[in-house]
Amino acid sequence: MKDTLKHKKENPYTYIANAKEILRTKAQKKGEFYSIPKYVRMAGDTAWHGVLLAIDYWMEKEGHKINRKKRVNVSYYQDFLAQKNLKILNYFNSAYNYLHLLMGYDGDLLVDTSKKGIELAEEILNWVKKYVPELGKEK
Repeated sequence: MKDTLKHKKENPYTYIANAKEILRTKAQKKGEFYSIPKYVRMAGDTAWHGVLLAIDYWMEKEGHKINRKKRVNVSYYQDFLAQKNLKILNYFNSAYNYLHLLMGYDGDLLVDTSKKGIELAEEILNWVKKYVPELGKEK
């Protein structure tokens, strides 16, 4: 599966940049908290999608088939990452908690929650880029 990403249009780093932009321009930061949970949820979901997209590219490059017609369970990603490196699995599990649960579902307004979630996402993308150099460029 040569040049896996050559025909892909989506750059996972764009998702992270968009999540940061949503927080900066729409979530209305006031001190240690954001004011609008809707935009915190949107930013969390956006960054989480970027993480999953990057791991999808890695999995595809290694020959794994991903059925995009149905929802992929998070354990599918966890199993793949557990075979690769436990440290990246820990980052992934933490990103799941911060981005998907705390931000995406709960709309947690604490700025530090969002900051940590975005940091975890960036760490994962940079890690995956070691295995998928054509992943894209940081925005």
